[in-house]
Amino acid sequence: MARKRNRIIYGSQSVFCNGEILYRVQTLGSTTTFTSEDIFELGHLDIVDVVDDVPAVAVTLNTNDWGDVKTMAVLAQVAADKIAMDATASGTNANLVAGGSDYLHGVSLADFAVTCGNLTGVSLWAPIQNECDLGTLADNIEQTLYMDEVYVNSLEFSYTTGANATENYGAETDQKMWLLNDGRFVNWEEYDYTTFSGGSFTLGNGVEIPVLSDGSLAFLRTSENGERAVSFYDSSENEITNYAVISGTSADTSRFVYNEATDTMYVPTGLTIGSDDKIYALFAANGYTSAMGNKYFEALNDVDRPATVGALRQGQVEIYIVSTNDVAYANAWRLTGVTVTSDLTREPLAELGHLGPYDRPLTLPIPITVTIDTTAGDLEHWSRFADKYADYASGDLDDIDLADLTASDDLKLVIKIYAQTDEEAGGTGANRKIAQGSDLIGKSYFNDGVKGTYAAAGEQEYALKTIVVEHLKITDEAYTLDMGTNATQTFGFRSTNDLYVVKGDVSLSLVKNGIRRSAA
Repeated sequence: MARKRNRIIYGSQSVFCNGEILYRVQTLGSTTTFTSEDIFELGHLDIVDVVDDVPAVAVTLNTNDWGDVKTMAVLAQVAADKIAMDATASGTNANLVAGGSDYLHGVSLADFAVTCGNLTGVSLWAPIQNECDLGTLADNIEQTLYMDEVYVNSLEFSYTTGANATENYGAETDQKMWLLNDGRFVNWEEYDYTTFSGGSFTLGNGVEIPVLSDGSLAFLRTSENGERAVSFYDSSENEITNYAVISGTSADTSRFVYNEATDTMYVPTGLTIGSDDKIYALFAANGYTSAMGNKYFEALNDVDRPATVGALRQGQVEIYIVSTNDVAYANAWRLTGVTVTSDLTREPLAELGHLGPYDRPLTLPIPITVTIDTTAGDLEHWSRFADKYADYASGDLDDIDLADLTASDDLKLVIKIYAQTDEEAGGTGANRKIAQGSDLIGKSYFNDGVKGTYAAAGEQEYALKTIVVEHLKITDEAYTLDMGTNATQTFGFRSTNDLYVVKGDVSLSLVKNGIRRSAA
């Protein structure tokens, strides 16, 4: 008899997406709504039937912003050769470009719409560790929550005084299951051409892949026809397709065949294989394979990522409002909060013969909303948002009205995230320096896509991450003064599509040149 579990707490559950651990996760929620209709008929009082429609699962993934783009890149399914972000950005490994020639590591909103080289949704799972192993990295798993074809439909970056910076995502799917007993371990394995070019390869060595309640092997992705499947990446077509997996002892023309007795996977004989093709196998088993590292969680220890940053406060966040007339970055003072949100609306595409939608493409254009809260003081913010800061600073500006605010339609919001606070760094912007004894010494940084290493105290500190929202257009403004409180000013802006999150620091010249998704 299995031991009863009384509760699940944060220290016993991790979160994976497409084989990658997601770090600094604070909340994972999955709320299912079951839709059904009672059927009646004339002349008959009782219910004739209850017709079930597609269940809807609303997924929430809330994280602390920890100064890296990895979470967003994984959820957006940035290509494998561009998600590593461990070398100077180039035409082959960078996902973004500024001015057409300056390559940058990062993610754009457009990445969520791209299905070339990707499946249409991500696979998300959360293994839950045995209570007796709490506080260890032991892989004694009791059960695993699994959701396939998860589509991100919203994101939010929030930076406010007195609170941790957050990076939150919403998503939707119609698939959710719990895996337990012999299927409680979810494994992700990747194979390149050299592994399977001979027509077969070893998969799941040392573990047993069970048969699920539907009678199929526990491969967790499905083909177009609803069969259990593995994913094949065709590099010549830049396309990933789920091919059915069946049990057997010899190769099939159009399906993968798995021999449980020998752990052998046979590649379809009708499949044309290229040297850059890959196979991704996601399956449940009675244990973790060596490819999973034999653990349900792995603590972050990466010279190219801020492993020592758990959360960020106001002293590590700098906000800039940039116009084409600016010659240098200038901090926007007295800001108390900046929130960037985007609604990635999905359209469920249905067809006869299948209950669930076969795709949920992103609706374009993608709206972006920016809200900026300030403690009211002088009129510097009004002058920046009206693109008249130069006249304001020189004392030549005599008035600012609503027409000035609406006339400006090409402002850019730039958010820079740092590892040190301004007090540790001894200043802000270019005055930030690496403190004596800082953990950053010996760690990597990226500046305009170029990788470097902090060698000693006193060097300039570069941002861990830079968020850029282009083409801001003001939508609302409010000035409020109440008894007993400070006067506040709130500004709202809108934009579409042009939100970019860059690994490392980005100079003003590159921001002004415009950042785009790289076609290379």
